[in-house]
Amino acid sequence: MVLVIAPDRDFRRSLEFALEAEGFRVFAHDGIDGLLALPRSGEVACAVVDDTALESRRSAAEEFMRFGKPVLFLSDWKPLPLDLPNTVVLTKPFLGGPLIDAVRSVIGGGAST
Repeated sequence: MVLVIAPDRDFRRSLEFALEAEGFRVFAHDGIDGLLALPRSGEVACAVVDDTALESRRSAAEEFMRFGKPVLFLSDWKPLPLDLPNTVVLTKPFLGGPLIDAVRSVIGGGAST
């Protein structure tokens, strides 16, 4: 299962659609609180988090460390966050291919910064 966190409903739905079309089960939230409060967290292989769901880079590092599983961080922050644990950064805008490839990569072998 892939956890998707994105405040913008349309963007969240497009992420869900792209992942589901490739056979992934998706659990989506509009806020970062879903990362820590997810009742089925044992089923989640990784999270896809849009940068608009976070207040700051510091909160990103704290949230991702507590989550403890690979995170794909969708960011247009410049410069890119360099100290996010267990995180792969995808720079926006991007098409669906890089997202799907990144999810497959982190599920298959872990993430790196």
